[in-house]
Amino acid sequence: MQTSIMDNRYRLIGGPGSPYSLKIRAILRYRRIAFDWLLRAQVGDEVAHIRPPVIPILHDPRDDSFRNDSTPLVEFLEEKHPDARSVVPVNLGAAFLNFLLEDFSDEWATKFMFQHRWLEQEDQDFYGHYLGWFREAPAPWEVVKGTGEQWRDRQISRNGLVGVSRANQPIIDRTFHGVLDALEKLVGSRMFLFGDRPASADFALAGQLQPGAHAPGASAEMRKRAPMVFCWLVAMDDLSGWNVGEWHDVSTDPSDAAVDLLRLSAQTHLPFFEANARAFANRDTLVDVELWGQRYRQQPFKYQARCFDELKRRFADLPEGARQEIEPLLDETGCLRYLA
Repeated sequence: MQTSIMDNRYRLIGGPGSPYSLKIRAILRYRRIAFDWLLRAQVGDEVAHIRPPVIPILHDPRDDSFRNDSTPLVEFLEEKHPDARSVVPVNLGAAFLNFLLEDFSDEWATKFMFQHRWLEQEDQDFYGHYLGWFREAPAPWEVVKGTGEQWRDRQISRNGLVGVSRANQPIIDRTFHGVLDALEKLVGSRMFLFGDRPASADFALAGQLQPGAHAPGASAEMRKRAPMVFCWLVAMDDLSGWNVGEWHDVSTDPSDAAVDLLRLSAQTHLPFFEANARAFANRDTLVDVELWGQRYRQQPFKYQARCFDELKRRFADLPEGARQEIEPLLDETGCLRYLA
């Protein structure tokens, strides 16, 4: 039987409320890798066996395989399509910085993404209906509303695991404002963190910010505080027509935004990772760490303990020259002490 071109297209199974789905969808578009976008509800039990049960899921029809977890998906696509507009800087030091900021986005900035949907009553109701519609539509409003309420209650129950609470809100809000301010500064002079072409960290940050662009509270704040970032998010969703530029030399020309975000990582993401790893080692039931002079508390998260190990391993595995090239920047921003 002859295989058609259509049969070789990836299928990306996800949802518009998933920041990681939006991240991978935008990367596939930018890299001009053929794929079809399917909502999770469209595939039913086909992916019920996938563990962990998270989206996006990438189906490769060439071997009928399924993969998820967005950063491993980025690396899988880099390996499979090395000539298709890479989103990883060629310079090994810059590639590590990109990986660090992608991790900051996926594992720490995701806290404000979650808060923007599941802390305030107005946002809870709106995003419950939003998810209900994409699970059920077309369907009568009563059906959408019922499913939306189920998803709303399910997601609110996860606030403790993510760290979303009234007590943590000031720290999470300050992170959100720091990211907006850094990116607003960026898009006043250039589009991307590591050069004239987007890296995976750019797409990761856009993915975490896009859900808030629809939430009643965060949307208004984003448009007021960072109007150019609001426009940048629209552009980042489909860069298939962007002309590929050059990577910049991070040792001599790091973007101000990359420096600001590395400093933000050293103030929040990395000390949290360290405290989370310590909580697991001590079998504590609570992560308790001081950030910006305030207590931040949440349940320990095993996956993020593995992420911290992976960050430190990748830094240790850098060739000596690449490590020496970025150590001054990591030291200046406060990141180095958590990695070395």
